[in-house]
Amino acid sequence: VMPGTTLFELYDRRGSRLLEQNVRSYLQNRSKVNKGIRITIKDEPERFFAYNNGLTTTAEDVEFTDDSKTAIKSMRNFQIVNGGQTTSSIYAAAVNDKLDVSKVSVQMKLTIVEPDAVGKLVPFISRYANSQNKVSDADLFSNHPFHVHFEEMSRRIFSPPKPGSAVSTKWFYERARGQYLDQQAYLSNAERKAFQRQNPRGQLLTKTDLAKIENSWRMLPAEVSRGAQANFSKFAEFIDKTWNADKSFFGEAYFKKCVVHAIIFRELEKHIQSQSWYAGFRANIVTYAISLFAHELGTSGKTLNYDHL
Repeated sequence: VMPGTTLFELYDRRGSRLLEQNVRSYLQNRSKVNKGIRITIKDEPERFFAYNNGLTTTAEDVEFTDDSKTAIKSMRNFQIVNGGQTTSSIYAAAVNDKLDVSKVSVQMKLTIVEPDAVGKLVPFISRYANSQNKVSDADLFSNHPFHVHFEEMSRRIFSPPKPGSAVSTKWFYERARGQYLDQQAYLSNAERKAFQRQNPRGQLLTKTDLAKIENSWRMLPAEVSRGAQANFSKFAEFIDKTWNADKSFFGEAYFKKCVVHAIIFRELEKHIQSQSWYAGFRANIVTYAISLFAHELGTSGKTLNYDHL
């Protein structure tokens, strides 16, 4: 049993690092599940244990207070792989709504996982434990080292200021679904505005966005046209194979190329939609147009100039 106050304190100290192995981040109070959690904390906190699905957690090692093993003293690399919504909702109820969580307790399943098995086992634990919101294949692939690496680059690499602006911005890569909103959840109004200036909503890049854009530039429009999840699976094959062969391929130059590709892709989306002949099927038109452009560049022996980035 995890006491609500202990869970609050853990999240208060560690924040989203507690959810690093979670396939998605907190999905905000807009879902029925999160609203229900808040109502239970407010009206029936002593019944939270009975109503809530609880936490599915992992750790590399655990130490108990005594031989009876009735209480945990410490854990190493404790992670919540399912229950991020529960955790963040309890935290939000205490911080934003000033609710008392001392009567809240949460059931917790803890699995001890060897460090070298985390990458393989945790996604499956998450897949089978999750029952609140649908978990897609893209979510389950979010813990691949490529996505962690790409996320890290997106948090530190600035894009040049746009014409007429002196402000450098970032392209926020959302490795886990909901991260963009979760990062702003507990900021003050001034901090939130500063975050949004540096990370504009128009420069949010999800995993499926990246797969759609890059597979278009890789001249795979038929795959892109199959839909977000099917296309992502194809992109994931490329990522996994290339990562295992040569991790250095995915350096800063690759990240900047992806940003350039995203800018062109999204500008083309806007341009096509404003044409007099446009009558639908924007996604298909854009991916085939980008693929044709990439093909023409390749056959002519030319490439985009990325050197100024």
